[in-house]
Amino acid sequence: MQSTNTAVHTKQNLFLVFFSLVFFSLSLPAGYAGADIDASWHEALVMAIEKNFVFGRDFIFNYGPLGYLNTGLLPKSVPPLLLVAVELFTLFNYLIIIRLAFNKAGKKWWVVAVSALLIFMPWGFIADTSFTLFYFFLFWLLHARQTRNAIGLLLAFVLSVLIFYIKVNLSIVVYVIFFASLAYFYLARYFTLRTVIILAVLQIALTYSLSFLLNVDIPAYLGASMKIIDSYQDGMAVMLLSTGELLPLLLFEGLILLAAGVFILVSFQWQSLYLYILVALTWFLGFKQAHTAVGHYNVFGFFLFMSPLAVLLYLFTTDKYKIWAGRTFVVILALQLSATQIIRYYMGEYTLKGYALTYPPGAVAQAMKDGFSPTQVFDIVAQKNPYHFLKRLFTYDYEDNFKNIPVKLPQTLLDKIGNATVDIVPHQVTYLFFNKLNYNPRPVIQSYQANSDWLMQKNGEKYLSDTAPTYVLYHIESFREQNPFWVETDLTKALLQKYQLTDTTLIEKDTFFVFQHQKLKKDLQQTTSKEITFKLDEDIILPTTDAPLVFSADINYSLKGKLARLFFQPPYLYCQVTYENGNQENFRVIDKILKGGIFVSPKVTTQSDAATFFLKGGKDNLKVRKIRFWAKYGGGFGDNFKGNFQAYKLL
Repeated sequence: MQSTNTAVHTKQNLFLVFFSLVFFSLSLPAGYAGADIDASWHEALVMAIEKNFVFGRDFIFNYGPLGYLNTGLLPKSVPPLLLVAVELFTLFNYLIIIRLAFNKAGKKWWVVAVSALLIFMPWGFIADTSFTLFYFFLFWLLHARQTRNAIGLLLAFVLSVLIFYIKVNLSIVVYVIFFASLAYFYLARYFTLRTVIILAVLQIALTYSLSFLLNVDIPAYLGASMKIIDSYQDGMAVMLLSTGELLPLLLFEGLILLAAGVFILVSFQWQSLYLYILVALTWFLGFKQAHTAVGHYNVFGFFLFMSPLAVLLYLFTTDKYKIWAGRTFVVILALQLSATQIIRYYMGEYTLKGYALTYPPGAVAQAMKDGFSPTQVFDIVAQKNPYHFLKRLFTYDYEDNFKNIPVKLPQTLLDKIGNATVDIVPHQVTYLFFNKLNYNPRPVIQSYQANSDWLMQKNGEKYLSDTAPTYVLYHIESFREQNPFWVETDLTKALLQKYQLTDTTLIEKDTFFVFQHQKLKKDLQQTTSKEITFKLDEDIILPTTDAPLVFSADINYSLKGKLARLFFQPPYLYCQVTYENGNQENFRVIDKILKGGIFVSPKVTTQSDAATFFLKGGKDNLKVRKIRFWAKYGGGFGDNFKGNFQAYKLL
């Protein structure tokens, strides 16, 4: 019997070694800069760190000063060994979880091994580092409760502080869970009062101490994050899947929820309530993250998180229900694998070839589109092995980011800006990064994120302040059905007051304006104001004026709308605009932006419109005659609303 156990342990240890090799085959210690909308904020984060911006004041975003641990794009001053340390810590957590699952599975340990390869790898587990660390945080809390070992609490504490400086909005949830858990552990006599107090003090002390090292204004950091959280759903909600694509995925989500729910009902024990609450809360967070912008990748990520949550149910359910917990895990894993293959089929444009090409690395998949060659298999192996990880580690050079610049700005523009400070609107920060310009952004670095009155105001204040950038590159670009000029209202006012449109430039076939900061501030004077009361689906006639007209309103959700916003997506609000020539357009309206005000007239939807507006104060732009607000889905908003028109004149 002893020899049999020894043989089993040897096989398990060999598997853990194999698992570790595969783990390092599928990851890299550092990444290089890209050139898309997400890459732009990755690069903005790097430049903010290098310039010692204060997070919460100078830089307001979902991610904090350790956000590069999630993106993989390192600041120049950070060695790749730091990312390697995080990778090793991640692997350590994986191996602990697998080992505990081996012990619980007994003779069925091979099921755990196969499952580990399916779900605890970068191809299947959570791609987002902050959510991966959040998962480990939950695991160590549950492990501490089960074993009453303070080491688990200590690791949960370290993870919570790490998450705080990686992704601030998630960290708020983590800190609430941590302190609530400490209180529960004391009241339930799992840990002594002394242990709980020590951990609470360490939590606060380390968080506060690191704020100095990482340039974080903690009150501003948390306050700004709460503003982003409050408006994120309203500004970012979008349906990128067709009804035909979404419904099967919702069915799989429902089946997963049903499987977990049935298991909890059958095996319910009051002593497991803490486990159920953590799993349910995490499921809800994952659901909300995936179903704000309902697209292939986001929903894919949601499904990937389901099996790891089922692992928690398996590990921390009493042995009495171990078999049923294992069966529930297998069911959820099967549902997850089925759903993710369906999403891959969607992403592959409904062809088997396209589906297959969702698996190889991007460059290899692109080459395979033109035809398959056996050498391409070697290309995959060459990119997916531990040697490739070590090679990147020892050859990584920050300056390699600038070897093949994807976007080279015109030399005349570079000469004009020189070493002066510069910002770019609405979001193409990547242009500044690759051309090594002196980045001095508004706090909410990308306009699509400035989706509330408070966030818009912060950006406007920056451009009116003594630290305003000398140059602003400006381009009109719509985002998710919105009017491209009905955002950043305070920034627009600041451009009118403190900047002069001095030049235009062509970047990647797009025309950008070059605004230059002026020493003397122009006075933007409110000339008229008119308050109104209105309803949805009711024409609102605009005051007759040649001056730019700002309209603000407080359009509240109904109870039905609030529930929809909480559990899925907020109702979509639109505005039908009728111009003086009789033409009409419809635009998506964000309620919290509308609260701060929008330049409702004159018409500015193109770069040409914007040129006329900034050069001539809007006098020669097409005017808006009337507007009508309407909801895409009925019953989501209240009945009566108050609005206000304000005309402005530049003196």
